[in-house]
Amino acid sequence: MAHLAFFNIPAVGHVNPTLPVVEELVRRGHRVTYTVTDHFVASVEAAGAEPVLYESVFGDYYRHPYTAEELPKEGLRFLEEATSTLPRFEEFYADNKPDVILYDQMAWAARFLGRKWNIPVVRLHPSYGANESWSLQAKFPMATFDEGPVVEMAGKLAALLPSMGYENTGPMEFFTHIEKLALVFVPREFHYDGDTFDERFVFTGPCLGDRSKVQGSWSHDGDEPVLLISLGTAFTGWSEFFDTAIEAFGGTPYRVVMAVGNHVDPETLGELPANFEVHRRVNQLDVLAKAALFVTHGGMNSAMESLYYGVPMVVIPQMSEQVATALRVEELSLGRYLKREETTVESLRKAVADVTQDATVTERVRAMRDSIRAVDGPVVAADAVERYLASESR
Repeated sequence: MAHLAFFNIPAVGHVNPTLPVVEELVRRGHRVTYTVTDHFVASVEAAGAEPVLYESVFGDYYRHPYTAEELPKEGLRFLEEATSTLPRFEEFYADNKPDVILYDQMAWAARFLGRKWNIPVVRLHPSYGANESWSLQAKFPMATFDEGPVVEMAGKLAALLPSMGYENTGPMEFFTHIEKLALVFVPREFHYDGDTFDERFVFTGPCLGDRSKVQGSWSHDGDEPVLLISLGTAFTGWSEFFDTAIEAFGGTPYRVVMAVGNHVDPETLGELPANFEVHRRVNQLDVLAKAALFVTHGGMNSAMESLYYGVPMVVIPQMSEQVATALRVEELSLGRYLKREETTVESLRKAVADVTQDATVTERVRAMRDSIRAVDGPVVAADAVERYLASESR
């Protein structure tokens, strides 16, 4: 059996969709190693992989204030992540080389190792893929290429690439390169311009697994409709949103489950209405299995999990990628897009009421749920990896 090495960034939305694929590959007898921070060790071990522990420039896990000032600096942080972790990865894998490297699109150190050691690589897209005709950066840029931090990152990367085996490759070529195989954890019918992606791209749809060993369980035995509210794990800032949500839905017929992450102290929210429960984190899959609606930031993991359970959404995006998802959700009649600057008690109530009363949304969400569930994502992904491994071994 093969040795498969997963490289990722320490972000919940990037790691989670890969874990059921890891579990399936391990079930088939492969050895899987996975680069992780302390935060993800238990999750990786539960999937059957061997953790390769490292310290990240992002801390134990990725968090970020999604502001216009900070977002252009992300490229510099990802470059620093790649260069600072590379010695650790080289040390671990030097006498222990994998047969295939599977890397998150932002885990650049994996590409450097693949080039240095001539190891086949597979790109992992936890969100949108990119081909010759469509990319998130072109349609919904997080930052422009003329901003100071981006220019600085491109210059540093250009100076680094030759020493990493990319002698004739510039930063733009590095970013736009398409691998022989990419796994996209989104259904083709949800992806923008999905019909333009060829056989190099395997659309697995959401890959979900049992998270109870790590996240615990959540249950609800009442008859009230459940409303889930969360802005994700990476988000910081805008704590006022949770006060708005409490005012909007306190005393309503909903059982409201609100996850505030580590960035808001639940004690600061004051006395909660009787129909509210607030968690720093909650097993989101358990809640979505019971939910009638999800008020979300529109992270791709959250959107895919919502659709897997047939739950419509009100999407309040915090960054450009989430705007893309919010627009797609509305375009496909899977929910509503509510802009952050237009979010008030009244607009939030109205958006939720509009979604729950829209028969077209109900029909489209159920159809998307059925389409997603018709595909066994982890099996599709593992099959593709094994085919690729066989072709590269000839």
